[in-house]
Amino acid sequence: MPSPVGHALGGAILGAALGTLGPPGIIIPVIAAMAPDLDFLWGRHGMETHSLGAAILAGLVVFAWRRNGRLAVVTTLAVLSHVLFDWLGSDDTPPLGVMALWPLTSNFYFAHAYIFEAISRRYWLDNFFTHNAWAVTKEILMLGPITFIAFRWRARRRFRLRGTT
Repeated sequence: MPSPVGHALGGAILGAALGTLGPPGIIIPVIAAMAPDLDFLWGRHGMETHSLGAAILAGLVVFAWRRNGRLAVVTTLAVLSHVLFDWLGSDDTPPLGVMALWPLTSNFYFAHAYIFEAISRRYWLDNFFTHNAWAVTKEILMLGPITFIAFRWRARRRFRLRGTT
């Protein structure tokens, strides 16, 4: 499962490509894309917070707070990007996968795609730092160019909008 860096890049891509202009259009999706991993605090990683239900709930909370439908949709998609990335990643801690369709079902889904490396939390192992550094480097190499393109597209869009007003 990806690192917070990979999840943040996923949120940044969505925020840049689809979000509202201004800082909330980027910051909120980045936070939303990383937020599902807060479930580590109560020992239910990959469960309810990694689901369609949690994504919809996050979007509703943002809509109630900001009254911005576009930002609410991007927030929902950012949480779903986290679910997608974890589904496509490596997982070595049972139960494998994510509870992607909760509350409709409590089944776990795992793609066996291994696109993203599992981030090790076993700090006592000899390869802890090298493995995690390599995993984050791969995420940056995969998602960095997409993030760059999304931000360039956003900058062009902002420039065109300024020119028409």
